[in-house]
Amino acid sequence: MRKYILPPLVLATLVWFAWYLIQMRPQPQPREFKRESPYVEVVVAEKKSLPANLRTHGVVRPRTLTTLIAEVPGIIEAVAPFTEQDLAPSFRAGGFFRKSDLLVKIEEVDLLSNVAEAEANLRRTQLQLVQEQELAEQAKSEWGDRDWTQASELVRRIPQIRKAEAETHAARAFVAQAKKNLSRAKVLAPFDGRIIRTMVDRGQRVGGGTSAALAEVYSLDSAEIDLSLSQREIDFLGFVDGSNSELSKIKVETLDREGKATHFGFIDRSQGIVDPKTRLTNFIARIDRCFANPFSKKPVKNPLSLGTFSNLKLIGKKVPFYLLPESAFRDLTTILVVDDKNGLRSRQVEVLHRADRQVWVGSGIKNGERVCTTPIEVISEGMKVRVVGEDKPLQAGEKIPTNDSNGSK
Repeated sequence: MRKYILPPLVLATLVWFAWYLIQMRPQPQPREFKRESPYVEVVVAEKKSLPANLRTHGVVRPRTLTTLIAEVPGIIEAVAPFTEQDLAPSFRAGGFFRKSDLLVKIEEVDLLSNVAEAEANLRRTQLQLVQEQELAEQAKSEWGDRDWTQASELVRRIPQIRKAEAETHAARAFVAQAKKNLSRAKVLAPFDGRIIRTMVDRGQRVGGGTSAALAEVYSLDSAEIDLSLSQREIDFLGFVDGSNSELSKIKVETLDREGKATHFGFIDRSQGIVDPKTRLTNFIARIDRCFANPFSKKPVKNPLSLGTFSNLKLIGKKVPFYLLPESAFRDLTTILVVDDKNGLRSRQVEVLHRADRQVWVGSGIKNGERVCTTPIEVISEGMKVRVVGEDKPLQAGEKIPTNDSNGSK
């Protein structure tokens, strides 16, 4: 009998005890969740006015590049240097020379013969002219008392005299040409320059059916650097195509590896061509006195070499702008401004230029406004934030104060 009554009694007791525990549990009290505003870092917008500048690059080439040619045919007799003591000029790759220096001598035997032949021909024509003039005087005396002006030109030998005069003038021109060719046997330097490569050497024949090219040379006065700019960069610098005003010239600085300026120049001209592939406009910068020059009174420091890939800094007109860090931008033109009530406001701004993680902003913000530089994934317009160091907002470029809570006391 007991085995039928005890199990249901125990089960009923357990159920009652469980119900009692449920009834005795404390009721959860509603608690208000307080969301704390996130901390953000800000910079204060400060309006500045500085010359627009940007970095670019280009390849150095000479402003004046030419090929020396032999103007008369012949065999090369000698090339510079002509003595062991005379090291300049030098008709070798990399050799320097000054304007009017003798670089190449061509044999003069044939040219001297041409001069002698031209002078002999001149004497013959002069003799013929004198003979015709004397024959004209003889014809006049034989004409007698008759009116000499009534005689025909042929009788007066006027055509013969004119022919002799023309031949004399031609012979005199041939003499001048022969002497000029004789002087051209000595090839002189057209400017202060340097040789890139030579095509001939002593004992080789030039001209007269063979190539007349002697060497490829360039001038030491100026270098040119080809570069390309977008239309936004052109507007930023304030370049005016076709203007000759000194105020509108864009200054150019070549930079070394440490970013220091080594040479100074300017944008000489625009080619006026937009590359259809890159949509960039081609420009040419000019740098004077930047090549190594042993003849210069003042040695050239950090000389440029042909083909050098040079870093450039372009400096244009003054522009008013606000300088903001790249971290202040949520996209290309959107920033977050912290208002007087510490609320975030989205703002569209005009971006003038980007460089070195800094952004030049033209308009869209006001002087003294606080710009948020902390990246926030999700925001809402007017969302409350707390500013790091709110008593003293950070200035542009100022380091953020930090609290080391784990440090020793």
